[in-house]
Amino acid sequence: MKTQIFLLVLSISILPLAISHSSLPPLIRLPTKPDLNDFFTNILDTAGNPVVAGAKYYAIPALIGVEGGISVTNLNTTTNPSACPTDVVINVTLAGNQPPAVGLPLTFYPLKDEAYTADVILSQYPLNVAFDSPDPSDPCAKENVWKVNHHDEATIVTGGVIGKEDDLDNWFRIQNNNFNGKGYLFNWWPSLCLGCRIGYFNIGTVSDGYQLGINFNDESLYPFEFVKAE
Repeated sequence: MKTQIFLLVLSISILPLAISHSSLPPLIRLPTKPDLNDFFTNILDTAGNPVVAGAKYYAIPALIGVEGGISVTNLNTTTNPSACPTDVVINVTLAGNQPPAVGLPLTFYPLKDEAYTADVILSQYPLNVAFDSPDPSDPCAKENVWKVNHHDEATIVTGGVIGKEDDLDNWFRIQNNNFNGKGYLFNWWPSLCLGCRIGYFNIGTVSDGYQLGINFNDESLYPFEFVKAE
């Protein structure tokens, strides 16, 4: 009996040494940086080419019989007396109507991460969205980055900051339109986590049907396609 107790104590005493000198089983090994190819796919423009970070694109409606794009205006000059337009809206007309509606070019700036080494836009990857300004000297050109305004129906407005990771309202993502299969949807996630499967909110029309905002019930979603600006 004493011999059995001695062997039991001896085996327990050397157990930590055995663990410290052996590798952990694969099933409980801590995860490494995610492989982006496992989670994300390329966003394509209407020519079938990957959308490139820093280039200019028009986001046009992915709807039959509708022309236009995304623009910016001041919907309420009483509560928003800024000289610069800040409300992100859909500017559309029925196809064939004159003059046709047009939008402003957009530029996308992906989150900087060591796992992201490409210069293309990936689905469900965090990015900043900015209107391209043809005149850098225009004072409104400094207020061209999208953000979520939670004080008014969670609408999309300008005034965001590129690369500011501690403010989630500056960050959006683009994903395939899984509702009717055509085009892409903008959405907003309450996290910058890569590879996480968490809840997110699609962006559609709110208020009068023209302003973009978080569509909590997925009732007024607006899919887009991307056309590279000349």
